[in-house]
Amino acid sequence: AMRYVLCDMQTGMQDIRLPVQAVSPFTGNLIDLATASHGNSIFTYLCPESGQEFDVLGTMPDIPSAKLVSDRFEVGRNFCNKLLNAVRFAMLNLQDVAFEPRQLQDLADEDRWILSRTTHAIMSVQTGLADYNPAAALGAARDFFWSELCDWYLEFIKPRMRDPEQAPLAQQVLAVSIDRVLRLLHPFVPFLTERLWQALVEQAPARGIDTALPVSERLIHAVWPQANPAWRDEGMEQHIAFLQDIIRAIRDVRSRYTIPPQARLTARIPAEGETATALRAGTELLKTMAGLESLEIGAGVQRSPDAATAVVGALEVYIPGVIDPEKERARLAKQQQDLQKRIDGSRRKLGNDKFLSNANPDVVQKERDRLAESEAEMENVEAALAALS
Repeated sequence: AMRYVLCDMQTGMQDIRLPVQAVSPFTGNLIDLATASHGNSIFTYLCPESGQEFDVLGTMPDIPSAKLVSDRFEVGRNFCNKLLNAVRFAMLNLQDVAFEPRQLQDLADEDRWILSRTTHAIMSVQTGLADYNPAAALGAARDFFWSELCDWYLEFIKPRMRDPEQAPLAQQVLAVSIDRVLRLLHPFVPFLTERLWQALVEQAPARGIDTALPVSERLIHAVWPQANPAWRDEGMEQHIAFLQDIIRAIRDVRSRYTIPPQARLTARIPAEGETATALRAGTELLKTMAGLESLEIGAGVQRSPDAATAVVGALEVYIPGVIDPEKERARLAKQQQDLQKRIDGSRRKLGNDKFLSNANPDVVQKERDRLAESEAEMENVEAALAALS
């Protein structure tokens, strides 16, 4: 945890100072070492309340030692606990997993997505290390593990893990994902990742997708992971990101109206063309992740008076049977105000000649895209308000 904390603080551009406090061995109070007076040595301090001398390194047998504490320690400990528990949970689903060569086109959408994000994470970690920026490298590895593998992929594949026919493929991709996570995190959390590696080697000694990965008995001897360009699929990343936005929107409705997590909902989405095709392709993921009993998709879908509306860009999602009209009208009015502020801000930026001439073209285009998305969302909010009138 200590190495994790120090790497998380180190950007490569500055010295770091770990903020710590000492727990007085005499009174139990916290002492700020930055302001405390030294004792007879630079390694000892005086307790402000009692005036007695204490040691912070534990190297002086005749002087009491103080325990050092820091909020940063909690951050490192929490991450290590998350890593330990998540990988242990994943291991429960990797019993008797076997390697079988697979073609990418044979994988499920969520499998291709996590492999693509794995490749992105490897590239980001390598960039951070090459730039002597441990915090950026660690952040890329941590975000992939926590926000993508744990929060999404493990949830995506739960139904498949219960199906004997679908489980082997999901297990194979999960084993590869954990393999990559442990290799990427090893420089920052060496002891814990080594311990988890031993368990992975025992559970899944042969790992890979199209070809077997090189595997060693000890993680410290394992080769550094290399990005596989064949795994990168930006189209699939955009598709899953689109589904994630809809899932978040439905979860927001569930939270807003205090709908119990176990309650199954109905969702209706007016859509056609490519959007409808993408939604139908992701129906099972949407139903699993958003807790839906049924999902209706089509150009003719209409909003019922008792339906809550979730707006996702230019798309509307209707959740019937949950609305209080007055509260919904107030919520949409607040959303309308927030969107108007966002639109006004984008228009000011794009109307500023200095911004247009000095900003990177990509930044200008992103601002234009943001304005177009906000305006489309505003149209949907205004239509929803009109329907409540």
